[in-house]
Amino acid sequence: MDDVEAPVFYYDESDFVGHEYLQDADYEYEYEDMERETVYELYQYCLGPTVYDTASYILPLFISTVIFRLCAGSQRISHRTFHILSMLIGLYNIHHYVSECLYILLVFCTFSYITLHLPTRYYKCIRIFLPSLFIIAYCEFSMPPIVWHKIRSVVLTMAMKTISIAIDKIDSNDLPDIFTYMGYTFCGVTCLFGPWISFKDYISIRYLHNQDKWWILYTIQYAFLSFLFLTMSNCWTQWIAMDNSWKWLLAYRDALSFRTSHYFISYIASTVLLLGGFPLALTVIVKPLKVEFPRSLVQVVICWNLPMHFWLKTYIFRPSINYVGKFGAVTITYLTSALLHGLNFQLAAVLLSLGFYTYVEFQLRSILANTFDACIASKQCTKNKCTHTYKTHTSWWVFLTNIMFSGLSVFHLAYLGLMFDTSELQETGYSYVHTIEKWSQLGFASHWVMFVTYCIYYLIR
Repeated sequence: MDDVEAPVFYYDESDFVGHEYLQDADYEYEYEDMERETVYELYQYCLGPTVYDTASYILPLFISTVIFRLCAGSQRISHRTFHILSMLIGLYNIHHYVSECLYILLVFCTFSYITLHLPTRYYKCIRIFLPSLFIIAYCEFSMPPIVWHKIRSVVLTMAMKTISIAIDKIDSNDLPDIFTYMGYTFCGVTCLFGPWISFKDYISIRYLHNQDKWWILYTIQYAFLSFLFLTMSNCWTQWIAMDNSWKWLLAYRDALSFRTSHYFISYIASTVLLLGGFPLALTVIVKPLKVEFPRSLVQVVICWNLPMHFWLKTYIFRPSINYVGKFGAVTITYLTSALLHGLNFQLAAVLLSLGFYTYVEFQLRSILANTFDACIASKQCTKNKCTHTYKTHTSWWVFLTNIMFSGLSVFHLAYLGLMFDTSELQETGYSYVHTIEKWSQLGFASHWVMFVTYCIYYLIR
């Protein structure tokens, strides 16, 4: 197998504005020592307010996105004017939703644009990464935790844009002008909820006039799914599994609540992308079924956030694999993801744990697949192109082996996702004490299981 084409493994707490800021304390429940509410009471005190308040909250975003679409499709508007309008729409959205980071982002993007024009090639790394590292460090150490936690995902998306455009343009003389650069970084469609889109995809929006004729139906579908996952995160998970349940059920409940909140943000981002005129292919951000019913942890981290997976694989994993090898590249990729999300012990612990998990699982299953000539590798073979003698649909033991690894992935996800519960710490970020306490309540079971898995891999490699 070509090392360069090996999957990149990463995890991500949240790539967009956290959904907790779309919630209202008036309909957050405390189920402990209470009888389970009726479905009508759940609707009256949680489902209804959640959907209504969130829809009211994001309505200005939808309106500004429609304006962006009209500007992008108008032939009477010059390219420079379009980029200026894109920047202004983005500035409005940031000011409306996360005004705390408006001036910081303006300074950040201006500084990053200036660094692109540094004359000497010896400053290449500085030109690419220094602005992002500087802004993250500044936010981490100068802002109140509750504010930094709120704007972190917006800064993350902006950093990904500036790094990608720097790497793409660093060795060429084809640097964008300031209006195009600001229009891309502050794009009104992606500046708030993301996802990251390439500079090329942003530029091409002016030349796309044949969007899928069913785009309105897809937009409605995305919006419906986003609100469905929001109600699952806010209401259904807490209602189904109450606080006096078995500790592993509570761990799965909290992890599921976190994952469904991510699905909500992802589908809102997909809705906004499609509403803004971007092609349908760019709107696939997450694949919930492949995360909830995974073949492997490798599949989870790929399907968790497809645009970020592509960004990490293109700009971090592949360039570094030639210098530090596969394991080193995986480590650097996870460290980069953790650093972009801020200097947070809990997030770094989860990311590095998952990085080690996915690497060991990938290597172990590759060895087993080659040894037994069976389709049990982390990545499923392409349909009708599997060259293994024993396949899932023809061999019962291959089927059971894959089911076992799937169950193991769900177990690890419940353990790792338990960190992102609905406690008060979610507004300020989770501490070192919180992380250790949560994992100790489960006896560090997942880490012990992975240690045994690594020992097996080490002995048979």
